[in-house]
Amino acid sequence: MTPVRPATMATAEPRSAAIRAAGSLFATGVTVVTTHRAGVAVGLTVNSFATISLDPPLVSWSLRCASRLAEAFLEADRFCVSVLAAHQRDVALAFAGRGDADPARFL
Repeated sequence: MTPVRPATMATAEPRSAAIRAAGSLFATGVTVVTTHRAGVAVGLTVNSFATISLDPPLVSWSLRCASRLAEAFLEADRFCVSVLAAHQRDVALAFAGRGDADPARFL
C-alpha cells in the first residue's frame, strides 16, 4: 500500500500533531478498518493496529493473506481506521468473523 502523504508542507504539521494526539490516546484496543472495493464497503475488526511514524504518517495493522478481504485492502488507495471504545463491543462483533455480514453494519 502507498502511504498517505500530506498535500502541502503547510498541512504536514497540523496532520502530524493530530496523528500524535490520536496515537497517544490509543495504547492498545480494538479497531475497525474499512475500505471500498468496486463501490462496495468492506471492513473487519482489527486488534493489531499501531502508529509507526508521524513523518511520514504511517500506521500498521495485520490481515491474513488468505483473508477474503486481503485483495480489497491491497488494491485500495486508502482505508479508514475507527478506534472503538469499550462500550462499542457490538460494533466490534458486527465486523468480526468470516461470513458475509449485514451491509447495515456500515450505517
